[in-house]
Amino acid sequence: MAADLDLTPGRSGSLGLSARRARALGLGLAVLGLLTVVLGLAGWAAVPLLGAVAAGAGLTYLSGLDLTLEERLAYGAVIGALVLATADLLLALAFGLGLPTVLAGLGVALAASAPGWWRARSLLNRELDDAVERWGRREPWPLWVVLLVAWPFTLVLLGRAYQFTSQGLVAGNIGVYADWAAHLTYAGSFAYGQNFPPQFPVDPGHRLAYPFLIDLLAASFVPLGTSLTSALVLSSGLLALAFPAVMYLAGTRLTGSRYAAALAVGVFALSGGLGFLTLLRGVRGSPLGALLPRSQLLTQDPDRNYQWLNPILAWLVPQRSVLYGFSLALLVMAMLWMAVRRGEAHWSPFALAGVVTGLASLAHLHAYGTIVALAACWAVLEPRRQWIAFFAPALALGLPAVLWMLGGGAASFKVQVWWLANSGGHSDGPVWFWLKNTGLLVPAMVAAFVWRGVLPRRTALHLAPIWLWFVVPNFLVFQPWDWDNTKFFAYWILFGSLAVGALLGHLLRRGLAGAFAGCALALTLTISGLGDVARTLDPAYASALFTSAGGVEVAAWARANTDPRALFLVAPVHNDPIPTLAGRRVMVGYAGWLWTYGLSDWGQRSDDAQRMLRGDPATTGLLRRYGVSYVVLGPEDQSFGGSNPAYFDRIADRVYARGGYTVYRVRGA
Repeated sequence: MAADLDLTPGRSGSLGLSARRARALGLGLAVLGLLTVVLGLAGWAAVPLLGAVAAGAGLTYLSGLDLTLEERLAYGAVIGALVLATADLLLALAFGLGLPTVLAGLGVALAASAPGWWRARSLLNRELDDAVERWGRREPWPLWVVLLVAWPFTLVLLGRAYQFTSQGLVAGNIGVYADWAAHLTYAGSFAYGQNFPPQFPVDPGHRLAYPFLIDLLAASFVPLGTSLTSALVLSSGLLALAFPAVMYLAGTRLTGSRYAAALAVGVFALSGGLGFLTLLRGVRGSPLGALLPRSQLLTQDPDRNYQWLNPILAWLVPQRSVLYGFSLALLVMAMLWMAVRRGEAHWSPFALAGVVTGLASLAHLHAYGTIVALAACWAVLEPRRQWIAFFAPALALGLPAVLWMLGGGAASFKVQVWWLANSGGHSDGPVWFWLKNTGLLVPAMVAAFVWRGVLPRRTALHLAPIWLWFVVPNFLVFQPWDWDNTKFFAYWILFGSLAVGALLGHLLRRGLAGAFAGCALALTLTISGLGDVARTLDPAYASALFTSAGGVEVAAWARANTDPRALFLVAPVHNDPIPTLAGRRVMVGYAGWLWTYGLSDWGQRSDDAQRMLRGDPATTGLLRRYGVSYVVLGPEDQSFGGSNPAYFDRIADRVYARGGYTVYRVRGA
């Protein structure tokens, strides 16, 4: 299996002078072109974006591992973004978030990487020579194929994420319309609302028990002149562009095969079940059926108990924090894999991996738990003293953040056998449920682990514990919303896809029959997901008005004319412009979020908000009780039985009325 992989830098002979000059010229032109593109797209936000990549690449040299240039850039983009956001958080806690703290945070990240770049002075030239030699042989071509598919899709999808039109703010797809509303709210509370230490801006008084580091990273671009919506796109863009490269490069280390790693990226990203059979039945065998419009996703249809929403649509686009989590889990385990395979008494790779893991706790809690648990299993399989260098910083840095976040909401834990297989009036049972939701993914993954020669024996042994991330959530639910167990299944399929990619590669090398079987298996695993992902590029299907032009205007007014810490009473909907675009705290926000976070008092607060909006006689007392400074009435009120402008005209001062929105300042607030 390892025959198709050799990523050891420096194996090529030394290049001649002309080759070095050509390399320098080509590299200089490439860097100049990259800087021009990034500056054109990101404006001044390009400074922390490029600075994060530079800082992270420098930090990889502290591992002492022989990484390739591609690994240093891909891993560095994620590690650098993590360190930069952490530095911004620490400085913002002390001084608030503004241009000085953002620039200081970048300085801290670059300073932390300085020892690595000092070490790189004797290695970088050799690594550049090695990259030129390998690229000249077209050795990394599977990576270029992956990026040729992934990057244009990512750029198009994120480029349409938000558009300001005469109608208002338009969201480019359902994930942006729904989930990014929360991310706008959190990022805006940092950028505009001085939300330090972080609290839920939709339920003040509760610590922000959500992996918020990705939103703090976005907020740090705002003092540089970036709009809030663009900041979300840029922060997602950096990590989304890095992710396929990280998965491929980590996969090559863990499986020993470039082809297995490339196929694994496709298996993971396009995962889907047997929903395509429903489409085929619906069009009665018509060959044009795939072109016909449809109202239901192929990978998620509750009426048929299809629950396995495609990973791009379920996680990578809407749940921005997993862009940190997935990449960090893969790159840390790949670094640990290289460290344990070296068989030498080197502490530095374990130490760097431990520090990165500890910082990951605020980036994505499930990633932190996955890395620590997998590393514990590996420590049993590969006992050595150097594991102390990993676990010491991983636990010392990570556990305080974990305890702080877990203390922000009520714990939830219940037994639910076979997860959603027999819920909602369905009685699928585990076999049929997982077959129709993931196709042949589970049997293919089993085959990859047990079929001799598919995975190197040592790799199969070290990846085997990932099955716990499938078995345990099939019996236990750890969140109020049972569907949120997918946050555990996500890491099962992330690492399991590496095994399935190895199986596909193995089949494709076994003659015509094997190639046919491999292609058929790949098709059944990805066709439903491919269909759903393709639909996200259709604006007619995917776009939705997030808020009207009046909503955009009232948010701008609130940012300019109200105290950053003022508390607003608004309709508790997910897309209200005050929390999402103005960055202001609200008395209570969208119940769908508050319930899933396990917060205890959201029900009473929601009831009180609706009473006040309707002008209940107790309103004045409730306004004082909750400390409300402003009341905003608008189109969103109709979702909760309407509002009573005449009542607020009597008890409060009207300070804004335009575009369907009226703002009242509470007297005495």
